[in-house]
Amino acid sequence: MIPADPKSENLSNEEQEELELPQSERIRRAHEDRTRERRKTTKHRERMVGRAAASSAVADGYTPGRIVRTEAQYLIAELEDGTELRVKAGKRTLAADQNATLVTVGDRVLIDPSTTGVPLIAEVLERKTKLLRRASGRSDDYAQVIVANIDLLVIVVSILEPPIRSGIIDRYIVAGLEGGIKIAIVINKIDLAVKPEIKAELDYFLTLYRKVGYPIFAVTANDSRSLTPLHEFLAGTTSVFAGHSGVGKSSLVNVLLGTDDERTGELSKKFRRGAHTTSRSVLLKLGDISDTYVVDTPGVREFANHAIESTQLKFLFVEFGPYAEMCAITNCSHIHEPACAVIAATETGAIAIERYASYVKLFEEALEQEKATRERF
Repeated sequence: MIPADPKSENLSNEEQEELELPQSERIRRAHEDRTRERRKTTKHRERMVGRAAASSAVADGYTPGRIVRTEAQYLIAELEDGTELRVKAGKRTLAADQNATLVTVGDRVLIDPSTTGVPLIAEVLERKTKLLRRASGRSDDYAQVIVANIDLLVIVVSILEPPIRSGIIDRYIVAGLEGGIKIAIVINKIDLAVKPEIKAELDYFLTLYRKVGYPIFAVTANDSRSLTPLHEFLAGTTSVFAGHSGVGKSSLVNVLLGTDDERTGELSKKFRRGAHTTSRSVLLKLGDISDTYVVDTPGVREFANHAIESTQLKFLFVEFGPYAEMCAITNCSHIHEPACAVIAATETGAIAIERYASYVKLFEEALEQEKATRERF
């Protein structure tokens, strides 16, 4: 009889189960634990510094506020009593992230009311969440912060005019998850899905993203009743509506708010594509539900993700998880390795080909960014 391993006898049930896991899963969990601890330590340090700075700043007479929109070269801050104040940022404005947009909609700020003329933002407080994109026209690692301190990213696409594209949905999903934001998807203009093939396409994408696990809503701004489930879903959150130009983001926001303002426009009849009808991000209160806010953002032609690590990207495609541990190679990238279970699952249809194509595209872009960064240094 082989004696029991004394080390094994001293292990807890959880530790014993950990040993029985596949090597790839143990490595992945260990990596996640290290990353989580590193981020926790960093966030704790930043939080303590931020609290100390905030307490000191308020004691010095600074006024706390939240940026709700821009106005030419100025920013509009909502103060704690609900009043709005025009403010500005400058060289003396402090911020934790020096390689990103200094101040954006959603930022919590401390304002120096003693400034001559327009009050100066003394400090931008730590961002709990943020939606980033790669800054257009820049070759460095500077990040454009679209919005900060939000709970939910609502990715808006249209079934037609412009046609639905899974690539833009997946880019936004990755950006949202990277920024610590929950995800929801809205397919707008379903009233245009009159042909059988368009209806079939609508059903296909609804099924695809529901299977992945993201809330998805089929709506039309022409019928406010279709927005009722979305309206209820937004309750108690601060959300941002983002997507391609012309998908109808601002029209949806207006219906949800029960308003009709100048931020929206008609689709270009000549080119059948959206004009940039919203030129700036703005935070709006959903008045009939307490503690509920919506940020409408300008539409984009293209969306480039910012500084995604190629080795971490696979963890942002959640449906890969069940198959990844079956890959023949530890730390499989799911791109070129033999006996890759993720590739096999894509070939059988268990993983949607559109999602895998998005992953490959983003992986290649991440490698290019990493190569460019190495060459700069």
